[in-house]
Amino acid sequence: MPFQWPIAIKKSTPATFDPNPLNAVVGDEIFWTNNDGQPHWPGLVQGNTINKTFFMPNQIAPNSTSTTFIPNAAGPLPYRCSLHPNESGTIQVAASVPVKSSAPAKSAPAGKSAAKKKSKK
Repeated sequence: MPFQWPIAIKKSTPATFDPNPLNAVVGDEIFWTNNDGQPHWPGLVQGNTINKTFFMPNQIAPNSTSTTFIPNAAGPLPYRCSLHPNESGTIQVAASVPVKSSAPAKSAPAGKSAAKKKSKK
């Protein structure tokens, strides 16, 4: 099941994106919430240009939420606001979620055997 990730556009000069960077996984759902009094339009940075329709078809009005973007490939997605190019962020997309074991693996310190030493009584 995909995870939903909101990116908040926070009011400041310039506006900021939070979290930045955002760490997501292929298939997750990402959307921006505009908490600023101005419209914003995050677009993918491709070389020296901003592809403003990569994430969403139109700008985000003040105090509203964008449409959902679902990444389909792993890698970094640098973005800038196409209306305010000094506002930038990055989405780091991983291919899959790492599997966590219930107990951490233990290893012997360098140069020592993994066998337990007998304690002196």
